[in-house]
Amino acid sequence: MSNLFNTEIQGRQFNFQPIGLGDVHGYHVDVKDVEGTRWEFTLIRKDSQWLIEAEKLPEWIEASRAKLIETVDSYS
Repeated sequence: MSNLFNTEIQGRQFNFQPIGLGDVHGYHVDVKDVEGTRWEFTLIRKDSQWLIEAEKLPEWIEASRAKLIETVDSYS
């Protein structure tokens, strides 16, 4: 698993922190919206697919799903 990294997606700075708990591997991700609210969620690798785990995320994060997965694949 790689180190911390960040990248800009759709004009917003996403921060990625690797996590590993037993057989679970992925990233804790946080990003601020235009009002300054910090959104946090987890990208988990399960059965060769990336899943987003979060209570409820705004549509602009859900719309960034493909780019988020592309980003973590390039760092994994």
